Amino acid sequence: MPIYEFCCNQCGTAFEELVRNGVKPECPACHTGDVCRLLSTFAVHSSSSNLGGQGATKSCSSCASSSCGTCH
Repeated sequence: MPIYEFCCNQCGTAFEELVRNGVKPECPACHTGDVCRLLSTFAVHSSSSNLGGQGATKSCSSCASSSCGTCH
């Protein structure tokens, strides 16, 4: 079951919702069903220089940094 981002057409609230069988959720703020699904952005992390990465030698899961941009 995918999690989608929605925006309420009535009050403008943006929210995420776990969607089952394509059912449109209702706004958590004003409880209307007049919502539209947003195009979500996503992040890609790669250590491969062929895929745009920096060729990192260790993964962020073992890194103590708060930013992946500081991994070497």
